[in-house]
Amino acid sequence: MGKQVKDGDAFGSRYLDIFKVGDLVSWAHLGNTKEYGYIIKIYNEKMTANRCFVFARIRKTDGSTENFMLSEIQKES
Repeated sequence: MGKQVKDGDAFGSRYLDIFKVGDLVSWAHLGNTKEYGYIIKIYNEKMTANRCFVFARIRKTDGSTENFMLSEIQKES
């Protein structure tokens, strides 16, 4: 999984200036209430058509983890 992310290499790399490991973030899945967690890792991953995307691994309030594209989350702190 993920190599070191370089600015401009991956879709969502413009968010690297906004998000850092340890940030409190929020998101909402369709039709659900807002959820919260904090970033434990930022990485990129190749997806279809050999395109790289920037993801954050989030530790949720229930202790589980979930991966989100940086463009899907909002910074709370």
